[in-house]
Amino acid sequence: MSVPSPLPDAAARLAALEREAAHQAEVSAGDGRSWVGAKDGIRPVVIVGAGQAGLVLARGLRRRGIDDVVVVDAAPADAAGPWTTYARMHTLRTPKDIAWPTWGTPAVSPRAWFEAVYGVEAWQDIEYFPTAAWQGFLRWYRDASAVTPVASTRVRSLTVAGADDPLELHLEGPDGAWMLPARHVVLATGIEGAGGRHVPALLERLPAGTVHHTHDDIDFTALAGRRIGILGAGTGAFDNAATALEHGAASVDVHMRRPAMPQVSPYRWMEFAGLIENYGSFTDAQKWEFNVHLSAVDQPATQNALWRAHAFDSFRFLTSSPWESVSWTGRDIAVTTPHGVHHYDVVLAATGIAADLARRPELAGVAADAALWSDRLSPADAARNPGLAAFPYLDDDFGLVSRSAPDASALSRIHMFNHGARISQGMLSHQIPGLVGGATKLAAALSRRLFQRDSDALLAEYLAYDVPVGVHIGRRPQAPVAVG
Repeated sequence: MSVPSPLPDAAARLAALEREAAHQAEVSAGDGRSWVGAKDGIRPVVIVGAGQAGLVLARGLRRRGIDDVVVVDAAPADAAGPWTTYARMHTLRTPKDIAWPTWGTPAVSPRAWFEAVYGVEAWQDIEYFPTAAWQGFLRWYRDASAVTPVASTRVRSLTVAGADDPLELHLEGPDGAWMLPARHVVLATGIEGAGGRHVPALLERLPAGTVHHTHDDIDFTALAGRRIGILGAGTGAFDNAATALEHGAASVDVHMRRPAMPQVSPYRWMEFAGLIENYGSFTDAQKWEFNVHLSAVDQPATQNALWRAHAFDSFRFLTSSPWESVSWTGRDIAVTTPHGVHHYDVVLAATGIAADLARRPELAGVAADAALWSDRLSPADAARNPGLAAFPYLDDDFGLVSRSAPDASALSRIHMFNHGARISQGMLSHQIPGLVGGATKLAAALSRRLFQRDSDALLAEYLAYDVPVGVHIGRRPQAPVAVG
């Protein structure tokens, strides 16, 4: 799908939309007086990640009167999130009309932006939001929300001291290394936020440059004329297959372990307010059953991704085709499957992510004390899906739970607003379909926690408040009568 052309007066229409957004913000709930900000250089909240989840949360906190929130991101200013890197689909996978957290300001919704740029008819013509347009919307949303992320800045470590001490984020950016203290840290770090890319062990011995994970920064122009095998058959596998073929790959095979592509998408069932807002009310046993089932049934690749890959005669989709062995012949890669031996020049692992907090630099220092789902399950239950059992066990505020001091630890002020919340707070909490529930819940939790922290000071401020409102006893003074 191609992105429609912007209207000739798109810039003027966007300027008008920003004015309307500012007006709506003034007349809607929120934007009351600021009641919490930095104290002694300690920020109330630092958000790591300037993608959709981080930006939405930052706006929501400001609407609640929480100022001095800092947003940092490892990517350059206009490249946060996956949309300019490994998200190689032409359109989002989420229907265009999904609910969006506007915080009382409908003018900052994706639909309002799209109609301003491309027109109402263009909105009616699309089923899914074009990926390039989505990145454009997020840039505009960032600017319209007056959120200025600290870009090109990585978290090198996160230091935790006493239960009530500030969290210390050790950062490195264009100007060198520095430390940023915070009361709360929100990790809005996307699908890899609780671990990293999973590359099966059978691929690890292949020569450098012959194997890539689909999240890698792949030079597809270098794959022209090459034979490519892809392990895994999610939507990303077909998007990468099509991208390679569009760049001149000689052939691409996608191998699927299952005998057939799933035909039911549990995610479509999930996209309703009752679940999104109340998933946390499930018992631990229910949450575990929910996610084990989701992993077992999976979901089909999107239709557009399938059509995009199948448009090429040099594309093949092989089912019941697990990779039994992989070896380097000296000239190419030999992949043995139940269908026989296949030879490739390059292989791609479309094999998702693995949960492992120790792999994340911002979590490596606390990983040993952070509770996992395996700590809350019987050995038999954990054995049903060891990959899921490795996910962090979070409290109702998206916070990590300490193994050593579950009721009094600074870990509870590290909030996993990323894929790590999958089991504890819901698969959709940080994703586009669930932001309206997840961001609202987390913003409310941070507000409550900050209020509890400052409750004595706020009470003292209230008891000492003595600013007169200017009440006059007697009749209303008469306005002077103009003469002449």
